[in-house]
Amino acid sequence: MRPRKTSVHRSFVIGDIHGCNKTLLKMVEDVLLLTPEDTLYLLGDYIDRGPDSIGALDYLLHLKDSGFDIQPIRGNHEEMLLDAVSAPEARSIWYSNGGWGTLRELGIDSPENIPLRYLDFLADLPYIIATGNYVFVHAGLNFQTNNPLLDTSPQFMLWSRDCQVNSAKIDGRTLVTGHTVTPLYAIKESLATSHICLDNGCYDKGEISCGALVALNLETRELLVQENIE
Repeated sequence: MRPRKTSVHRSFVIGDIHGCNKTLLKMVEDVLLLTPEDTLYLLGDYIDRGPDSIGALDYLLHLKDSGFDIQPIRGNHEEMLLDAVSAPEARSIWYSNGGWGTLRELGIDSPENIPLRYLDFLADLPYIIATGNYVFVHAGLNFQTNNPLLDTSPQFMLWSRDCQVNSAKIDGRTLVTGHTVTPLYAIKESLATSHICLDNGCYDKGEISCGALVALNLETRELLVQENIE
């Protein structure tokens, strides 16, 4: 991608990619028209299930190395990969959730042989990013605690399916998550609430009202949708 410069700073966030690299490129380069002056947040789950997980990682690394301001967080699929490297007993759960296909892309049969450039990138991913108006986390925050930003466990942030948002506990910010596949109409409805979920199940293009990669302009709350083109 050739950097295009502009004096206008924009901020976007993209939902779960799951190895849909062609769709990701189309979103970033033709829909968002991303420039080095922009900021792009990503909600995790870059790998598994789709056809080109390694291509998606390579593209994110390319953007980072080219000076684009990308701010990716960790999803449960990245966590499963890292667990599979460090703990052989954890491999079966990753394999059954698309990990075996990701290994085949690399032409290897053991997580221990995954190139360090990918492992280092994934190991450095934070679980959460908070800005003045938004909190980005893969699955959710535990609002049963007094301070969800500090007291939510990594397990909850990566795997929760039940997140009842109390915006006052995150200083009036909007929570933005992925992880739970959400029909496009429900994503659009969530734009007026304190919890926006941007996972439209990009890898599952045969599902009604799903199968797209979804992004959000954080200044305008405009939803941008790119249908799966894999």
